Amino acid sequence: MNTTRPTPDHTGRKAPGLQSGQAIVFMALLMVALIAILGLAVDGGGLFFLYRDIQNATDAAVIAATYARCTSEDPNVVEFAGYQAAGRNGFDNNGTSNTVIVNNPPLAGAGVGDVDYVEVTITAQKPSYFIQVVYPGPLEVTSRAVGRCSEPFDPATVPALFGISDSCQNTIDLTGSDWSVDSAVAMHSNNDIHVAGSDGAVIGGAVAVGGIDTSASSNTSFTPTAVADPDATLENPLATYFSVHEFGPNGRYWNDTDAPIRTIIGPDNPDPDFRNGAWRPNGRTLEGLYYVEGDVVINNATIGARGITIAATGSVDFSSGMNAYYYVAGFLVIADETTNCGTDAIKISGSSIQWYGVFYAPNGGASVSGSDLNIIGAVVAKTVNFSASSTNMVYDPDLLDPIPAHVVVSE
Repeated sequence: MNTTRPTPDHTGRKAPGLQSGQAIVFMALLMVALIAILGLAVDGGGLFFLYRDIQNATDAAVIAATYARCTSEDPNVVEFAGYQAAGRNGFDNNGTSNTVIVNNPPLAGAGVGDVDYVEVTITAQKPSYFIQVVYPGPLEVTSRAVGRCSEPFDPATVPALFGISDSCQNTIDLTGSDWSVDSAVAMHSNNDIHVAGSDGAVIGGAVAVGGIDTSASSNTSFTPTAVADPDATLENPLATYFSVHEFGPNGRYWNDTDAPIRTIIGPDNPDPDFRNGAWRPNGRTLEGLYYVEGDVVINNATIGARGITIAATGSVDFSSGMNAYYYVAGFLVIADETTNCGTDAIKISGSSIQWYGVFYAPNGGASVSGSDLNIIGAVVAKTVNFSASSTNMVYDPDLLDPIPAHVVVSE
């Protein structure tokens, strides 16, 4: 039987029989590609679902830990709450398939070094299947979240007179005669309290970080006895929820459904009585919430039946001698101007009148003067000068609504 072998043709190419091995190589490469695509579908999908689960667990853990920070300053309590919430959502910090880290304060990013922030990071691994043909490394995802705690606000903790500054002398300065300040916490100074005049009564307790000087007063009583405590510094109790901007456009109290009367006054919001950076609404009837981009001077005006709240980015001189009742959120006057020690951002004075509401100057001084005043409210300011005579001041906690602890996830 005769056989023939393939021989090159006259062009020098090999005969077709010699290319049969190339198909095997091609099929092998094709199989690798198909397995890689299958790995992307199967392992990639699993990784996506793992990330979804880990993100949910991270958010739950940071909310739990941050809320714990709102209610406790013990870092162990904060960390336990975070680890517990992560475990309930399937990530138990076993060090093998997952790792959970709770930091208070965060080590990086938003809130680094701030104990009001909590950081939670969860890393988890999953076994690989088809993808290991082209990627032999571990499959791992990480999720991170940062939360911030806004502590609850209890209006009963607000003193009738509160001097915020820890450096200004005479942070609370009391003069006049026949006056009384009465509250569950009558007054607190982050520096000193100076009392002059006569026949004053402080009912409900007084605390001063820098000392209490009554040498220039006569017949002034403190019930219970005033306390000088160098470790008693307090944060401004109104700072978290009651900035002046919360009373402006899009702010919490501007959008209050119980506050239908809202007015913006300033350079870009013309008012006939706004000139040279100050609003002077003399002779007008005022009612509602006024957000003033500048100073306010009220010397002769009438307050409408529903009251007023004035929030100014500058100073407020409220010396018109008229009865006034707050309109929204318990605040009568808020002034955001920053002043030096002894300079007032709020001036309030009058005679034989009543004020009902809180006066608040977080960055400047406030002064109360006059006679025969009846004040239902509080004065919270950088410094407080109280020089009224024949005057009674009582802080009623029902002026302000309590606010529960609030958690915000910032990252």
